[in-house]
Amino acid sequence: MEHIHISASDGLALSVVLFEAIDTKALVQIIHGANEHKERYYDFIEFLTANGLTVIISDTRGHGASISEQYPLGYMNGVDEIIDDQLRITKYIKRRFPNKDLYLFGHSLGSLLARIYIQEHDDEVKKLVLSGTPNYVPGVTFAYLIGKVITLFSGKHGYSKLIQNMGGNSQDDSWLSANQENIKNYRKDPLCNYAYQNNATVTVFQADRAMHSYHKYKCKNPDLAILSIVGAGDPITGGEKGLKDSFDSLRKEGYRNITSKVYSGMKHEVLNEVEKQIVYRDVLEFLIG
Repeated sequence: MEHIHISASDGLALSVVLFEAIDTKALVQIIHGANEHKERYYDFIEFLTANGLTVIISDTRGHGASISEQYPLGYMNGVDEIIDDQLRITKYIKRRFPNKDLYLFGHSLGSLLARIYIQEHDDEVKKLVLSGTPNYVPGVTFAYLIGKVITLFSGKHGYSKLIQNMGGNSQDDSWLSANQENIKNYRKDPLCNYAYQNNATVTVFQADRAMHSYHKYKCKNPDLAILSIVGAGDPITGGEKGLKDSFDSLRKEGYRNITSKVYSGMKHEVLNEVEKQIVYRDVLEFLIG
């Protein structure tokens, strides 16, 4: 495990960790979800590394250790900066390991960011895994615009209850996992259990809105292999209807190689459920067979 700091375009030091396999078959870049951090993926990463995949993961700006005075914990300022951060990470690992295929893995908000990433950079990626795949929420454009207006008055770093409520803010976190030990660990983790500032929630709205921004997808790689992995009890997906819309959107954007797996008895964090090894093996099979 190698700790790295990659400088973002604005000088923010992105906290990055590289796990190098003994004999690298391919590369995996992971984008984590909302209100969490890279360390929660180390068990999954060690599994991938043991099977020949070299993995790189960062704390998204405003999360974990990718913070500063301008970007405190719980703050984001739009998706463009985050996508540029991830592209810098892609360039870094490809320089370190030339001529190796790169696979992109995004969980929850990270899967939305991954989908925005491929709008212009799908030619960087050989395969894409979407975990806890969120659905496009009708009315998200309205929420995004209202959020922008409220932020003008209450500040980007403020905590507007209206914005938080539009973002689905709730004390109920039972939807995260069927694994009660996982929920307990999440609740006591100070790098998970915190509120987003106004502009971070607006950024989430922007990311969800982008799923139906069909005109932004250049689709330079229509053969991109895409796998969606979700728990049957995950409300974030929007159920069968939401998943259908997600896959229909990807097809409308030009992608035709889409596979879906829905796991009975699991919820949002399929990588942290009791039977997570099933998910691990399915991901590995998809990536390298």
